[in-house]
Parts: sequence; structure tokens; C-alpha cells
Amino acid sequence: MSATMVREKRQTTLPNDVCKPAGIEPGDQIDWRFESGELRGRKLMPVEIVELGLDDVPANGILPRGMKFDPKDIAAAIREERDER
Repeated sequence: MSATMVREKRQTTLPNDVCKPAGIEPGDQIDWRFESGELRGRKLMPVEIVELGLDDVPANGILPRGMKFDPKDIAAAIREERDER
């Protein structure tokens, strides 16, 4: 078990034996929550932003699992491609 002290401004130092296996480095963001009587933190992972054109969307309109989009972005892309034609 690794114990740390919470300082006046609610700051603490994460122990090395916790950071190393979790892959936490300086500058990483941690999402904290209090759940079932425990304080839990998880490292936030950067999201890769991918630009899609109409040719990238399958004919059935279903994107691969895990791929997200904003409908407004799709509408804007369609308008842009129509204007180019």
C-alpha cells in the first residue's frame, strides 16, 4: 500500500509504484470519482481525430465500431463536397 498526504490545497503526489504500471506521466490527465466508498482515478487517453470524406463512409452508412461523429460535421462535409462538384 502506498500512502500519501493531502496538502492544504488538496494536492498530493502519486507514488511511483502506482504511476509506473498505470503509465502515468507528468502532464497526463486523471479522471477522479468517488464510488462505492472508494476514491478512483483513471488516466484519460487522448482521442485521435480523424477527418472523413463521403468516400470514407460505407454505403450502408454504418461507421466501424468505436468511430464517432457529429451529425453537423457530416452535413457540413456533404455540403462542401456538393459545392466542389
